Amino acid sequence: MIKNKKLLPVSIAVVIIIYLLLPVVFTLIYSFSTNWIKTVIPSGFSIRAYYNLLNTSEFWPAVSKSFILSIITTIVSLLVFVPLTFYIGVFDKKLQKYLNFISILPYVIPAIILVSGLVQLYGNSPIPKIVILILALVSTTMPIAYQSLINNYISKDFRSLLEQAKILGDSSVTAFFKIILPNISVSVLVSTLLIFTTAFGDYVLTNLLLGGNYETLKIYMYRLMSTNGSATSVLTVVYFVFLVLMSVLLIWIENKGRERDK
Repeated sequence: MIKNKKLLPVSIAVVIIIYLLLPVVFTLIYSFSTNWIKTVIPSGFSIRAYYNLLNTSEFWPAVSKSFILSIITTIVSLLVFVPLTFYIGVFDKKLQKYLNFISILPYVIPAIILVSGLVQLYGNSPIPKIVILILALVSTTMPIAYQSLINNYISKDFRSLLEQAKILGDSSVTAFFKIILPNISVSVLVSTLLIFTTAFGDYVLTNLLLGGNYETLKIYMYRLMSTNGSATSVLTVVYFVFLVLMSVLLIWIENKGRERDK
C-alpha cells in the first residue's frame, strides 16, 4: 500500500524531469552534430561548432560585457541591501512590513512597463543609459537580495550582540564588520551569486534600454537564433553549463553554512 502511494508522486516527478531535460539533451546533441536535417539521428558528430564559437570575434566581447554588467550590479545591490537589511533587522523592524511589500513589486511590474517608464523619465536626461540600466537591474534583484538577507535577522538577536560589542568599546561600524557580517556571510555569498546570475541572464531590460549599443551574451544569443542554429545550440549549452556550475556552488555554500550553524 505504501509503495502504491509513493508510485504516483515518483511517476509525476520522473515525467517532469524528463520533460525538462529532453530539450537540453537534444540541444546538446545538436550542438555536436555535423548534419541533422532529414535523419532521425545526426549523420556525424564534431566539436567544430564549439571551436568556431570560441574563436568568433563577437563572442568574448559579449561575455566580458555580461560579466562587467553583472559585477557592477552585484556590487551596487550589496552596497544598498546589506546595510538596509542590517538597519531594519537590528534597529527598526517596523519597516520590514513595508519593505516586504516593496520587494515583490519587481515581480508585479512587467519589465516592458518598467523600461517604458524609465525611458520616459530619463530619456532626455544627461544620465548615461548604462547607469539607468544598472539601477533598473538592482531594483529587479531586490526580491532576491532583500529576502535572503533579512531572514538572518529573524533567527538571531543581533541587537544584543551589537550592544555587547559597543559595551566592549567597538563602534557600530566596527561591530558590524567584526560580528554581524561574519554571521551573515553565507547569505551574503548566496545573494551575491543569485544577483550575479540574474543580471548575467537579463535580456529584456538590457535590450530595450541599450539595444545593440551594449551587446551582452544573452542579446548575442538571441541574435544568433535567426542566423545560425548550430552556434545558438552551442551557446545555449555553454550558458546552461554556467548556470549548473553556479547552482552547484550555491548548494555547496548553503550546505557549508548549515554545517557551521549546527
